[in-house]
Amino acid sequence: MALFLDTSAVVKLFVVETGSPAVEQAIRSDRDVFVGSLTVLEFLSAIRRKVREGVLTDREAATEIAGFDGKFLAAAKVVPFGDEASLRARALLERHASAGLRVLDAVQLACCLAVPGAAMMLADRPLARIAEAEGVTTRVVG
Repeated sequence: MALFLDTSAVVKLFVVETGSPAVEQAIRSDRDVFVGSLTVLEFLSAIRRKVREGVLTDREAATEIAGFDGKFLAAAKVVPFGDEASLRARALLERHASAGLRVLDAVQLACCLAVPGAAMMLADRPLARIAEAEGVTTRVVG
């Protein structure tokens, strides 16, 4: 079974927080691990936010970013955000705007839906509810 990691789950691989062990265990399984191309940008933003919040030093952030760019991205399959995913994200926004679906979450969900049968691991309960309404199996961590 394929596993799609939302950025909120990927960050837990690099910064120890609630849910980190569950994400680590999940990616050690025999599943293919997928992330959306947006994760490359969101991860950098999340790690830099951890520096601003005092959770990480600049040196620690640089180490985590290098690990993400190197080892993690070499092992994960990156789902591109192209025309098809853009149309899917738009449809998701139209269906779930009243539930508070945000643009970047719609992009992540659209990329997840591009991977047939993928389960989604994330730390965002509102997004998990929307993903489940779209037929995606979710696992909320943290």
